[in-house]
Amino acid sequence: MKSKIKILYVDDEINALHALKLGLEDRGFNVSIAETGADALELLKVEEPDVIIADLRMSPMNGFELYQEVKKKRNLPPTVFFFLTAVDDFLAQKYGQTLGVDAYITKPIELDYLESIILQKLDKK
Repeated sequence: MKSKIKILYVDDEINALHALKLGLEDRGFNVSIAETGADALELLKVEEPDVIIADLRMSPMNGFELYQEVKKKRNLPPTVFFFLTAVDDFLAQKYGQTLGVDAYITKPIELDYLESIILQKLDKK
């Protein structure tokens, strides 16, 4: 039941943030958004998303730093964490895998593909 799946999408690119939010909501997901890593951490004090999708290149806290802060939070249930980024770099992907990120996806993204990854990763948790 997709309407029960809560997603937190973090991206400092406002147009991408709102476009993906609308696209995922049209597909039945419940989506919250944050423009910065700090905003995301504040939201996580009151929300428990099933999936966090974060851009990599954000300032002042980048996606790697956000991931590490999220993983430090012991009060959060296990959460699927993806990077959705324009950074198509092997070393960045490898570092994300080393950290334990569930998926590293490069932009632009087809919504059908993103939806399938979300559902697949949640099935495995």
